[in-house]
Amino acid sequence: MSAPKHQWSDAGTAKMKIEDVMGNNMYSDLPTVVDPQEAERCIEGLRKFEIEEVGSSDWMLQHERLEKLNVQAHQSAMSNSDEYILESILTFNKLDVIIHSLIVIEAWKEHMYPRLLDRVAGRNTMRIYFILYHEATLVNLLEVLLYHRHVCENSGEQAIELIDYCARKLTRLNGGYDFRAIEPVSKLNKATGEKKNIKERANEMASRTPKEELTNYLTEIEFKSCIAAVAMCRFICEHADSLPLNVVSRITDTHDMLILLIPLIENPPWTRRDADTGKWEKLVDQKWEVIPPIDLLKVTKLEGQPWLAVYHILAKEVFRERYNLNTFRKGQLLRVRKFINEILIDQLPFLADIQRYMDELSVMDVPENASQDSIFMFQQVAVEREKLIKGRDWDAAADRAMKEIFTMTDKDDKDLRRIADLYADDALGEVMEPGIGAEGEIPPEIQAAGILSATSDN
Repeated sequence: MSAPKHQWSDAGTAKMKIEDVMGNNMYSDLPTVVDPQEAERCIEGLRKFEIEEVGSSDWMLQHERLEKLNVQAHQSAMSNSDEYILESILTFNKLDVIIHSLIVIEAWKEHMYPRLLDRVAGRNTMRIYFILYHEATLVNLLEVLLYHRHVCENSGEQAIELIDYCARKLTRLNGGYDFRAIEPVSKLNKATGEKKNIKERANEMASRTPKEELTNYLTEIEFKSCIAAVAMCRFICEHADSLPLNVVSRITDTHDMLILLIPLIENPPWTRRDADTGKWEKLVDQKWEVIPPIDLLKVTKLEGQPWLAVYHILAKEVFRERYNLNTFRKGQLLRVRKFINEILIDQLPFLADIQRYMDELSVMDVPENASQDSIFMFQQVAVEREKLIKGRDWDAAADRAMKEIFTMTDKDDKDLRRIADLYADDALGEVMEPGIGAEGEIPPEIQAAGILSATSDN
């Protein structure tokens, strides 16, 4: 049964942006990390790597370029200046390379990393750091790109890969793993409330074994990737009417994204309560910040994303034509009715329509099972991921990586020194300071490992 036909349409109306309260003036004077000419050369040279090549010197060089492009793309977006990174990616048809790289690094983490962990921990720790960090760089870049309708349209059939990726990450968020127990960017000393310096953070890490370090870091990267996937899901749903029908079917039928989004509203992973102090904290720009009681109902960017995604799934005609309600879906959707109040509607006015629809839905009869137009169902396979993981000898691939890639210790690794120069660059550091980069700062693991100081001494 289709949703009642309210006058729900965002065509021709201004798009609501969940963004910082501060204006863009603070970003207007930031230095350029990559100028347009260099950006074009970097983007034109992007290529696809096989999973066995992850971590190689050529791969590390491309990671370095993507990190610079990512930071510049964020700077351009925040300062409302020319988004030449985005346009160059579309001009040189490199969006598929970025999506392919994301699927590759996800598969590498799932299949290669567990086989390499014991063999590289303490020896090639920093190279592994950069490999894991690559996923955060890619999802952060895709967040900027997918905000634009013409980028989603350009993704075409590859949007299926992105939808599948987002579904896996949303399932991870809902899967019972307590991401709230970690702190993505540990900056404050809980005893004193003061900001930790690099030495304190280095001492914290020195007390852990290399394997514990990597395990903790992987959890942080996974958390960042998962919450970025929520924003990516919202953008894809918002621009779904520009995507092929099989992509829409993937959202509604294969993954039932609405059901994956509901728990994120009901039990948000980006909100927690400190067990010691009893204070509430919310994740803001990758940092856990204490929220005074008076601001607890103030919606953050992360909290707004699942509401926007739910709105587009319920409101857009392209979804309403396919999304048939049954008793299960009705029950799941009505679980979040209690969270819609006047304070929330004041901040997200589009929820007034959702509230009215839920009130009508609560008294409507819906069938036990959603009817299908046909008993036959054809489902397109996610080609990239299938080619990557199907029939591969992972043990042999891990052995080959140890012989060809993880051959040097961190101290002798020239690739690490070159990437350290990237983070030591004054322009990049100034841009990342306000929180534009994937981490919002130079990764503390890189600082703590002493790579920056070692580089500056040479």
